[in-house]
Amino acid sequence: MIFQKAFSRAAKLTAAVAFVGASVAHAEDAGGFFSIVDENDLWSDPLGTHQDRHYTHGSKLTWVASDDDLPRLTHALEKIPTWGMDHAIGNVGFAAGQSMFTPENILNPAPIPTDRPYAGWLYAGLLFERRAQASDHFATLESFELDLGIIGHGSLADEAQKFIHSVRFPEDIPQGWSHQIKDEPGLLLKYARLWRWSPTARTGKYFDIIPRVGTEVGNVNISGTAGATARVGWNLPDDFGVQIIDSPAAVNGGLTERKNSFSAYLFAAADGRLVGHDITLDGNSYQTSQSVKKYDCVNDLSWGFAIQPCCHLEFSYVQVTRSKEFVGQKQKDVFGSFDVKFMCSF
Repeated sequence: MIFQKAFSRAAKLTAAVAFVGASVAHAEDAGGFFSIVDENDLWSDPLGTHQDRHYTHGSKLTWVASDDDLPRLTHALEKIPTWGMDHAIGNVGFAAGQSMFTPENILNPAPIPTDRPYAGWLYAGLLFERRAQASDHFATLESFELDLGIIGHGSLADEAQKFIHSVRFPEDIPQGWSHQIKDEPGLLLKYARLWRWSPTARTGKYFDIIPRVGTEVGNVNISGTAGATARVGWNLPDDFGVQIIDSPAAVNGGLTERKNSFSAYLFAAADGRLVGHDITLDGNSYQTSQSVKKYDCVNDLSWGFAIQPCCHLEFSYVQVTRSKEFVGQKQKDVFGSFDVKFMCSF
């Protein structure tokens, strides 16, 4: 299968990172989270007309170990200054994913210089998180993620999209992947800091606000992000909200243990991003490839829900409306994100 081949290639490209992840997996405590995220512009309107456009699909698998279950190779991470986070609890994990980008008209076999280039990004990475509880209604999370992978044909994004369309949309096979951004090794370092606040410990079960800042640095992307999420519901979990694939924070939201057997909540969020470089818009770093003129400021408005039917499982959905990312883009983009989290220890 194409997807097995894609994730196998990601693992080979990041053998050192995979070794660290494997050393975590052999720890005595089998706790932690396993998360599956699938994002697609189709999910924003599954009953409407199918349209692949711009950021058209992303998938990511994440595994995060239980609290303070740190292998020797990652003990050095604990020496990073905590910047006011007293008695922080650390977690490490491993991730692999693939994202794909296309122009609006995927049936045109010719280059479309006024629209987003075809591009794919296949990667695997190492996560490190730490969180601290300053009071019963205020907490802080720091998240680090290092992703290594490949941009271009080696990402297998073209093969993956063509395979999916041959099964589900045989009349809509993409024709322009021969013009995609060329192969280039990719590196991306993500950092995020989030705060969770509620007026009191009692109100924290039903309402909280989660401000955040973050940055991404590497030849894949250079950007800075700031935003906030407001949640309202029943038995709000002690995490830091639902994250999407390109959030600076890891998708598990900073928690590996569920204290409540049931929780459900709605949320709304707003994020602004300053973009210095985006290889999927600017083109290759050292080769000539198609590109468009990007906007330096982009914003996301999102809403969604999360349901935890038991302490071992959580489902969530996010719908994101993203402002125009490049000059000539006709309209804002909308995509949906599904996330399923499994608690590993019973």
